[in-house]
Amino acid sequence: MKQQKDVLRGILVLALCGAMLPCTAQVPTNENQEMHQSVADSVKNYVTVMSWEHKRELYIANGMSEAKADSLIVEGLASLSNLDRTSGDDRIGVQAPPFKFDGWINTEPLTLEDLKGQVVLVRWWTETCPFCASSAPALRQLYEEYSDKGLVIIGVYHPKAGRDDQLDVQRVQRAVDAREFKFPTGIDWDWRNGTLKDWWLTGPEREYTSVTFILDKSGVIQFVHPGMEYHEDNGSELHTMCVNDMGRIRAAIERLIAE
Repeated sequence: MKQQKDVLRGILVLALCGAMLPCTAQVPTNENQEMHQSVADSVKNYVTVMSWEHKRELYIANGMSEAKADSLIVEGLASLSNLDRTSGDDRIGVQAPPFKFDGWINTEPLTLEDLKGQVVLVRWWTETCPFCASSAPALRQLYEEYSDKGLVIIGVYHPKAGRDDQLDVQRVQRAVDAREFKFPTGIDWDWRNGTLKDWWLTGPEREYTSVTFILDKSGVIQFVHPGMEYHEDNGSELHTMCVNDMGRIRAAIERLIAE
């Protein structure tokens, strides 16, 4: 038993080391999502998660046992390879619906009409999600590389913890600052009835909500990443799919810019 526990802990250490580097993922809408949000909901203290290791620290700080925290982290990382990358193909070729956001940060309000002629990447995210935390560096990197080449990145904040709270723009601002996002960020507070519903939560059941869309210059959806993480290679085999996804996203951006 002790040997098995040591092996599990060794795997966890490797996973945490890899997860501290860029990698994107979405928080499930099912019971797993509730499990990952339960700490923040119980204390109404929406700390911006910065990595998987930080998420584990928050679990323990809020009274969870190390064993339970380790179990949740291992479960979350194991799900990286289970994502159906074709979930979202039904949205390819669809004209993106209008933005119906509750506010904006880092910009005046934008419309899709304003963005015609540019390639647009839209990513829903939230501050309590370790998958979103791991994806943040990739978004910053894409912004630095392509913003002067015809790509517009729009982050969209949607609350998972405290989703029934009243609109709190300062909470969103703190999360944007913590993630060091310089690109425009829309606030989709009532996402279950708002823009995310129009873009994603129609048709087939969706497992994750922190979805990424890439639109062509006419505003048509040409690429969908349905959840989890994407990032450059961090040396961990646990994140092979994340690296592949990052390559697919970069290829889609470059193809659409060139058109």
